[in-house]
Amino acid sequence: MYYGYYGWFTALLISAGGAWVWLKLVTRTDPNWKYKGHHWYLYILAGVGSAFLSLAFYQFGDLVTSGGFYSRYAAVDDFWFFILINGPAEEWAKFLVYLIIAKGLGRVKEPRDGVLVAMMVALGFSLWENIYYIIIYGNIGTRLVISSSGHMAYAAIWGYFSGEAILQADKKGWMERNVPVVTSVFVLAFIHGFFNFLITWVSFWAGLSLKAVLYVGTLTILYNVCQIPSAYRTFSYEESDEAIKSIRKALARDQSNVVLWKRLGFYELYLGRDDHAIDSWKQISEKSRGPYLNAWLCILTGRSSGDSERSGFERYLGILGAKGRSALRRRLRYFLKQDATKWLKKIDQWESRMSRSRHRRP
Repeated sequence: MYYGYYGWFTALLISAGGAWVWLKLVTRTDPNWKYKGHHWYLYILAGVGSAFLSLAFYQFGDLVTSGGFYSRYAAVDDFWFFILINGPAEEWAKFLVYLIIAKGLGRVKEPRDGVLVAMMVALGFSLWENIYYIIIYGNIGTRLVISSSGHMAYAAIWGYFSGEAILQADKKGWMERNVPVVTSVFVLAFIHGFFNFLITWVSFWAGLSLKAVLYVGTLTILYNVCQIPSAYRTFSYEESDEAIKSIRKALARDQSNVVLWKRLGFYELYLGRDDHAIDSWKQISEKSRGPYLNAWLCILTGRSSGDSERSGFERYLGILGAKGRSALRRRLRYFLKQDATKWLKKIDQWESRMSRSRHRRP
C-alpha cells in the first residue's frame, strides 16, 4: 500500500503509463485522427470528469436504497448493487460526458469518431479509477489490462450507436435514432455490473470469459467502422473526382477544417478547375493558409485575371525560403505543365534580384 505524495506520484506514473499504451493502440486505428481537429487530452480529461460524475450517481443510488440492499445473503445484495447502481452509475456518467463532447462540441465527423472518442473518454475514466485503486489496494497489474480495456470496450459499443445517431440526424426520426443508443447503454451497464459480480462472487475466469465476448464485439465494430472510406485520408490525384465528392460531404459537417479545404483546392486544380480551387482556398484565412498556399492563390488569381504582375506572388517568395521555392517549382511543373514557364521565370528573376542585392551590401 502506498501513502502520501509518494503514493500519489507512483499511482499517477503507473496509471498514466498504462493509459499512454492504450492511447497509442487506439489512435493507430485512425491514421487521420489529427487532421480532424481531435484532441485526445480533451477526451481524457473529460473521462476523468466523468469519474466524479459517477460518484454523484453512486450517492443517488445510496439515497434511493437507503444506504444499500439488505437480504439474508451478501451475494444477493452485491448482485443488485452491481446491476442497479455500479454498472449504470459508471456507464451513464461516461456516456453523458461523451455526449457533450460528441454532439455538443461536434466531434463526431465520420463513423469511426463515435467509437474512438467514446473509448478516449472511457480511458480517462479508467485512468482516474486506476489511480484510486493503486492508492487503496496497491495492486494495479490486472487493472491496467482488464479494467482499462473493459471500460473502453463498453464505451466503444454505445459510442458506435451514438455516433451513428449523430451522423444520421437528418435521415432518421428521433425515436429511430435514439432508441438503439439508450438500449445499448442500458445493456452495457448490465454487462458491466454482471462482470463485477462474477469476478467478486464466482471467479476471475468467469468474468474474463464474459469480457472476452465483449472484446469480440468491440473488435468487430472497430474493424467495420475502419473499413468505411474516410474523407480525411490522402487520395491520389488520379482519384480527384472521388476525393472531391468525399471531401465536400465531410465539409458539410466540418466546415472549418483547414486541412480539407487545402486538399480540396489541389484536387480541383488537378482537374483544371482554377476558380473552384480559388474558392476553396479563400475559405481559409490568409494566416492559416501559410506562404506556400498563399503563393498558389496568387498564381491562380493572376491566371484568372490575366494580370500576373499585380497578383502579389513575389510577396510570399521570400517567406517561403529556398526549400519552399523548390517545392513550389516542382508542383508548378506538375499542375500547370507548359503554363508554369512564366511563373518559374518569375521565381528565377526574384532570386537573381535578391542575390544581386546581397552582393551590393557593404
